[in-house]
Amino acid sequence: MGADGLVLDAEAWAQVLTGLYGPVSTRVDPGEGFRAAVRVRELGAVRVSAVRCPPVEVRAAAGPCDESAARHHLALVLGGELVLDQAGRTARAGRGDLVLFDTGRPFRLRPTAPWNAVVTAHLAPTPPTPSSSPPPPLPPGGPERLVARELPGREGVAALVAGFLAGLARDATPYRPCEELRLGMVVTDLVGALRDQWLGEEDPAPPVLLPRIQAYVLRHLGDGGLTPDRVAAAHHISTRYLHRLFQRQGLTVAAWIKAQRLERCRRDLADPHLRRLPVYAIGARWGFANAADFSRAFRTAYGITPTCFREGERVGVGEPAVRVRSQPRISARSANDSHATPQQTQR
Repeated sequence: MGADGLVLDAEAWAQVLTGLYGPVSTRVDPGEGFRAAVRVRELGAVRVSAVRCPPVEVRAAAGPCDESAARHHLALVLGGELVLDQAGRTARAGRGDLVLFDTGRPFRLRPTAPWNAVVTAHLAPTPPTPSSSPPPPLPPGGPERLVARELPGREGVAALVAGFLAGLARDATPYRPCEELRLGMVVTDLVGALRDQWLGEEDPAPPVLLPRIQAYVLRHLGDGGLTPDRVAAAHHISTRYLHRLFQRQGLTVAAWIKAQRLERCRRDLADPHLRRLPVYAIGARWGFANAADFSRAFRTAYGITPTCFREGERVGVGEPAVRVRSQPRISARSANDSHATPQQTQR
């Protein structure tokens, strides 16, 4: 497939659209020899398509839906005009405009100019796994407010999103899988930032979102690569939005993760069944790759080194070995009381 994309006739075009949007019906001008060009890039959980086509009509059609397929699609018009009918609204996106649509509900999509160029980010949800159950990319109530509303991509976050998608449409560089995954995370983060701007800074988060994120963190505490960026990407939100969720509880993401890891380490150090496990190994078990960093963090939090704590030394006369100095306030106290997974216990 070249930089300009694969040239398709009407039948092949309909098959490509079904792969991108799920069951759809298409209608083209029967009087002309139809030709369209398409190029698709797989970027981790995100798919980006760049198309050039004459006027065509695309409608949602009845048929079985793939639960792992993209549902929300953010389109940038590079040339021509894109008309979207959905949720009782009609959006007319011209060159440089962005528009979001939801293929989980009825829609009609019409590129109307003699030639139209559109690049689209298809935001596929991550398939659920035993250790991960991510929420949809958009919060409840969000899609109804966002779909079928054209947004000029000429300033602010919208300009950043438009510029990045336009660059992907032009780029034919063969990236390595790890680079493709990272690019997909960038797309997700940019779209999340744009969504935050659309919904407004004070838009309330779904009440289940923060507990779900905290549960995800607890399941992955032993992974030293667990970062706010990764947590945000796993839940299809921007890193900035993730930080704001924790700030509303008086927390920071990194401090909360560290507090949970230290608490697990404290419990393991006090467990007589784990006496043969070296102190540094307990730290590594819960995400502290560097023994010195673990010892320093433990002493800062509890006022005693992990080795001294294990040996049962006291801090002052008649005082317990542990005095919490600076643990961040934790809204989900039950998180500390949850049990480690069998996989973590067996490490």
